[in-house]
Amino acid sequence: MNPRTRQQILILIVIVIVLALLYKRFRQAAGPSLPQPALINCGVHCGTERWAVKTLSDSGATGVNFTAARVTVDWLVSQPQPAGLPEDSRIAPIENQAYVVTAHLVGFKLEDDQDIHIVIADLDHPGETMIIEIPSTDCSGVCSSAHVAQIADARTWFESQFGAPHNRFERVPGDVTLTVTGIGFFDFLHHQTGVAPNGIELHPVLSLTAP
Repeated sequence: MNPRTRQQILILIVIVIVLALLYKRFRQAAGPSLPQPALINCGVHCGTERWAVKTLSDSGATGVNFTAARVTVDWLVSQPQPAGLPEDSRIAPIENQAYVVTAHLVGFKLEDDQDIHIVIADLDHPGETMIIEIPSTDCSGVCSSAHVAQIADARTWFESQFGAPHNRFERVPGDVTLTVTGIGFFDFLHHQTGVAPNGIELHPVLSLTAP
C-alpha cells in the first residue's frame, strides 16, 4: 500500500470516528427516547357492523361507566330507539353505561361472527325479550379490548353451564334465571331471534351468574 492510499484510509477512519462521537453527543442531548407503543395486531376478522363498539375496542370505551346500573329487561326495551347508528362512536347515555339484569334464559345459538347470541326475557313480562351477546376472544377487536379477560370468563362460564352453542337456536327448558352484566348497545334490526323492538342489547357481556 503506497503512502498516499494509507493516508486517505486514515483520514476516512478519523471522519467516521468524529461523526460517531457527534451522533452520540446529539442523542445524549436529546434525552432518552420514548418507548414506542406496541402495535395491536391479534385475532381474526369476525364481524363488521359497529364491531369496535360491540367489542369494547373503540376509542369511546374508556368513557364507559363500568359501575353497573341495576335495571330490568322491561326498562331496557322501553328506551327510545336511536334515529341512526354511528359506525364507530357510542350513543349516549345508553352505550356509555354498564347494566346488570336478572332475567329468564330463553335460548341461545352461535352466530356467524362467533358471538354467542342469547335471548333473555323480563321476569314479570315474559313476552318482552332482548338479546345479550358474548363475543369470541379469537376475534379482532375482542382480543385487543381492555376487558378481554371478563369477556373470556363470561363465555367460559356460559359454555360450562349450557354446553357449546350450535348455529341453530336452542330453547332452554324449565325456568332458568340468569344475572348478566354487560354494556348497553343498539344493534341494527334484521329479524334476529328474540330482538327487542328498539334493538337494545347487552353487548359485550362481561359477567354471568345463576342467582
